[in-house]
Amino acid sequence: MTETKERDLHKNLVKLLHLYQNSHDFIFFHVKNDVGARRGNFFYDLKPMGVLPGVADFCIVKPKETIFFEIKTKKGKLSLNQKNFLENVKRLGHQAIVAYGWDDILEKIDKIIFNEKCA
Repeated sequence: MTETKERDLHKNLVKLLHLYQNSHDFIFFHVKNDVGARRGNFFYDLKPMGVLPGVADFCIVKPKETIFFEIKTKKGKLSLNQKNFLENVKRLGHQAIVAYGWDDILEKIDKIIFNEKCA
């Protein structure tokens, strides 16, 4: 059995969050954060435009609360930039949560939406 791709986990999470928005007060957005991207064989660097390497995949904003949510496959690993970003988010008093695979995503999103603490 092949592992679900990270982008598919993202797409499924977006569908789930849209469903939760019908009955819960929050907004979310996905961060498209390719620091170096290719478009039509043209390479350009997005750092001068404010793109920050390591930014979490999703930001969930609830009343008086901001959560940065990083998604990984079950076997995925955080990059050094991602670790640094998440540590800085916590240092500044916000939540930084990492989920590995769909089951972990479901568990942590339920805690986020229903105001429980994530480990």
